[in-house]
Order: sequence, then structure tokens, then C-alpha cells
Amino acid sequence: MVIGLTGGMGSGKSTAARLFEDQGFQRIDCDEIAHDLLREDEDVNRCIKKAFGTDAFDRDGQVDRTALGGIVFESGDNLLRLEAILHPRIRDTWLARVASDTEARWVVEIPLLFEKNLQNRVDFTVCVFSDLSTQVRRLQLKGIDRTQALARIEKQMPVFEKAEIADYVLLNEGSLEFLDEQIKTLLTRI
Repeated sequence: MVIGLTGGMGSGKSTAARLFEDQGFQRIDCDEIAHDLLREDEDVNRCIKKAFGTDAFDRDGQVDRTALGGIVFESGDNLLRLEAILHPRIRDTWLARVASDTEARWVVEIPLLFEKNLQNRVDFTVCVFSDLSTQVRRLQLKGIDRTQALARIEKQMPVFEKAEIADYVLLNEGSLEFLDEQIKTLLTRI
């Protein structure tokens, strides 16, 4: 079984994924794969440098994710260029992991699950839903200012649209226990 877990930025996808992991699922975080690629993949770094120049790198020659984020979220074209570099590699990585153990139950955090038309690569889609003010507050706790948080959220499909097309929706506005109970209930139905 492969669950594709999505939601808006700051909705609590990672928290939900860890709760699935507590229920015996193997967890794959596509954001983590992206971070690994930016940190370790020389081909990705060459492509980033060609697309965005040295402003996207720190003094040590490593991709500066904060600087890169500022560059790509200021322009839709820049975001598309970054996605063209990273997304095929991210997809291939998580698909290979899932294929490596077909007996396992998997939960794959895919922020752009519907935007990249990946819903047919999973058995079920689950959207973690939080309202906009909660998303912004959570992103601010991670050091992203309100203006940047709103700009980044606007670049994605609205979370209510994701919720409408997902197979299941988890409401993440309450306690961790409430989210955990929703996941346990969901697992009795699939």
C-alpha cells in the first residue's frame, strides 16, 4: 500500500507522516529528498548554478536554500526552472524506494502531489488540511516571515482544492492526539 500525503505548506504533513510511521508505515519525505539532492548531487548543483548563478550558493560552494528560495519564489518562471531540475529526480528516488520493498506499507509526503499529477502513482491520496492562518503561523515558527509565507503558499494549489480531490482529508487544527485518532480511524477503512 502506498499513501500519497499532501497538503499546503505548514499544514502538518510531516507530523501526519510521522504518525503513519508510528502505525508501521515506511516514510518517504520528498522535501528531504530535495534537500539531499541540493546538498549532495553534483549534477543538480551544476544545473542550479547554470539556471540561477552563484547567488544561489554560499561561500563554501553549497546551495544556500534560503537564497535559492528567495530567487525562485520571486518569479514563477524561476520556480518552474527549479522544479524541472529537481522534480524528476525526486520522483525517481521515491519510486525506486517504494519498488525496493513491495510488501511494505508506504506513506510518501508529496507537497505537489496533485500539481505534478502523481496521484496515479499511489494507492490513496490523503490531504492534511489546516486553515491559512494556521499555515502562516507554523511557517513563521520555522523562521519564514509572513510575507514570504503567503507568497509561497500562493504558489501552490489552494489546500481546499487539494482536500476536494483527495481520497481522504485529515483536519490538523486541533491536538496531536486528534490527528492521531483520525489516522487510526482512516487505517481501519483502507
